[in-house]
Amino acid sequence: MMISLRSMFMVVITVSTMTSAAPAAFGEDKTVPKTSQIRTEDTAEYAGSTLLNIPLLWKPTETISSFNAIDLTNFQNQSFTLKPFSDLRIKPAEIGRNFEKRGSDRALYVTTRDNVADWLTDRVGRILSEFNVPVVKDGGTISLEADIIKFYVTEESLYKADIGLKIRARSRSGDVVWEGILTVSAKRWGSSYKADNYYEALSNACIDVIYNLLKSESFLQAVKKNK
Repeated sequence: MMISLRSMFMVVITVSTMTSAAPAAFGEDKTVPKTSQIRTEDTAEYAGSTLLNIPLLWKPTETISSFNAIDLTNFQNQSFTLKPFSDLRIKPAEIGRNFEKRGSDRALYVTTRDNVADWLTDRVGRILSEFNVPVVKDGGTISLEADIIKFYVTEESLYKADIGLKIRARSRSGDVVWEGILTVSAKRWGSSYKADNYYEALSNACIDVIYNLLKSESFLQAVKKNK
């Protein structure tokens, strides 16, 4: 069966990891637009929670040397431009929850005042660059866009960050040459209900989801066939 260069690939990739390495510097923090803050006095569900309206900070514990090498020959004569991501989550400000209920019958929530879609768009571009994949502001041979379907940390005995992205790769003509859903889980130990541990788990999951995109065989085939 012949496959056209315009064929669209659709895959689902799911990965789970657990890390405990020392912090690594994947890029630098960048100020992003804010969402409207949650007023705790107006939201009974969040009563008693103290990690509300916190900024999104980049604090990975994974190092680039902990990953297997990316074959950069797959990206010869190709460059990527990132389009603004879309956030499809019902509660865009809510990014985590502690279920331990120590001394209370309430779960404790984590919310952010930052725009998750803008923050993640910026981070993905920086992670691609850290893996030495060409990223340009405009005019790339391939445009990447994504819908955020999961961006959340569940804290019980461990911190478990789940990120789910529906990613589309488009040619310069606008045709979708690849589409896939990538979901990853990154687990970490940590102290109870600490912002830094939420940041670490989410940052690690961000790196993991892009690494798995770059290792996806169907994605690499689509990139190489893109003209």
